[in-house]
Formats: sequence, structure tokens, C-alpha cells
Amino acid sequence: MMMFSILKRNKLWCIPLLAIPILFILNYQITIFRYLFPSKVWSHRVNSIEKYQEANVLFSGVELDVVYDHFNDSFDVNHPPAKSIGLSLFKFLKSKSDYSDFGIWLDFKNLDELNCEKSAIKLYRITKALNINPQNIIVESNNSILLGDFLKKGFRTSYYLPFNISGFSEDHINIQKLLINTSNVDYISSDVGDYNFLKKHFKEIKVLTWIINNPPKIKNLYTLKRSLINFFRNFKVLNDEKVNVVLFKFSAIKGNR
Repeated sequence: MMMFSILKRNKLWCIPLLAIPILFILNYQITIFRYLFPSKVWSHRVNSIEKYQEANVLFSGVELDVVYDHFNDSFDVNHPPAKSIGLSLFKFLKSKSDYSDFGIWLDFKNLDELNCEKSAIKLYRITKALNINPQNIIVESNNSILLGDFLKKGFRTSYYLPFNISGFSEDHINIQKLLINTSNVDYISSDVGDYNFLKKHFKEIKVLTWIINNPPKIKNLYTLKRSLINFFRNFKVLNDEKVNVVLFKFSAIKGNR
């Protein structure tokens, strides 16, 4: 009884002890999520070999941007309007030897009717040359119908939903549903800000999303509140069985572009 009475009188001492692990979890939540959801947490915008060499050790997959060059029949790893560094997708992928348990998300920036068939053939030849299972690669585009050529080659595909889709009218939402059903894509992809909207209107299809604004370092009550909100939101998204991949911002020592 005496011990209980002492603890009760000094219960304020427990607050700092509880605060330490909470602050650690909030400040390093991406590391925690990588441990809790290893297959779902991928790195966003890995557009250089230097960054790739760091990211492929920490993450189970990466997202990169590609532009197909019709004249040279090659993929350039780049996010326009940034200046190209002349890095081909073949060279990028060749820098890693084992893809048995690793995912690649290609944000295809310029897929169109003129290059859809030829670019799908090129990507398939790259995977054959490097012994990469096409099922380990997701091809994403805002043109869902044209992703059919990649589906035929065994790649997974994702329809990049229009910006601000949560503000669309019911008629426009139904048009999007029709596009998705017609194109038979594996996933839909959109910013995490659209998560609740997607849960309501696109319940049957799996989701890819991204969380680019990393939680702020805790410096005051405001940043503590924001970090707590982000943590519970991010955990909810990652714990959703309909969500397959969540991209997080990753700053490498070299090669950020």
C-alpha cells in the first residue's frame, strides 16, 4: 500500500517516461512503418542510380519516372520538366542484380497511342534481358486504356486518377469507374488525400498511393498534433488490405532529383 501511495503521489514522473517512446515513434514513423509493413512501404521518385543504391537496401520497392523515346526505342529515367541526365531504364535496372523479391513502379509520363505497343515490347525485352519477372513491375499512366499492351505482356498496371477527383460530380465519377472496368487495370493510384474518397467510391479495386509530406519533427504542441494525426492516418492507410503500396519521400545522400 505504501508503494502504491508513493507512485500515486508521484504519477507526474510517469509522463516523461511515456513521452520518450511516443516521441521516438512519431519522429521515426517511416522507419517503424518499414518494419511493420515491409512489403507496402516503397520509396518515392528514385530517378538516379545513386539514390537507387541506397533505397533498394531500405525499401522493398521504388517508384521512378520514365519517358519513352520513340526514335531511340528507349526509356529515359526522368521527371519532366527536369533536365534529362541520359539515364536509360536498362542501365538503371541493371545496377541491381536480384529482383526476386523487389518491386518497381514506373510512372510512365508520355504513354500515348503512338508509343503504347512499341514501349510495351521494349519494356518486356528489358525484363527478359535482366531476368526480371514482369509481375514485379507496375506500369502507371493517366491513360488507362493504353495500359492494355502492358497487361498482355504480364506487367501489372495502375490507372493514375485525375487530379482533384474527389471534387468530381457523380456523373464524372461514374465515367472513371467505366474506364477502370473497361481497361481492366490491376490498381488505381492517387494521393493519400483522396484515400477516404477512394474507399467510398472505388471499393472493389486495389489502391496505390503516396505520402510525400513527411511528418514534421516535433518541436512544439502544433507539430506534435500534426505528427499524431499523420501517424494514425498513415497507419490506417497501410493497414488497409485494399492498399498495396504506399510511397514515402526518401532523401538520399546523393542522387536526389
